[in-house]
Amino acid sequence: MDDKLSIKLNIDGHTYPMKVARDDEERFRKAATLINERIKIYKQRFQDKKDYDFLAMVAIELVVKYIGKEAQSDDTELLSELRIMSSEIQNYIQNINAL
Repeated sequence: MDDKLSIKLNIDGHTYPMKVARDDEERFRKAATLINERIKIYKQRFQDKKDYDFLAMVAIELVVKYIGKEAQSDDTELLSELRIMSSEIQNYIQNINAL
């Protein structure tokens, strides 16, 4: 069974045919909705720009958010590892003091 689905996304009045995993369809549609909402906001703020400028602004905004989320995820993993190391050091010190 083919797990790919053909869908069409409308972004700023342009249709983009896509083949996506069935499980990802909703995410792609939500992404298109979010992109269109952000484009609309930028069009209201900057009326002298071209369509591709709005797409670039949205791309930059979303990638910066993505990078921020990645950094938070990395920080969470690091904090978890530091907690484990701290616990191991405390156990080691307690064992030394018990001698």
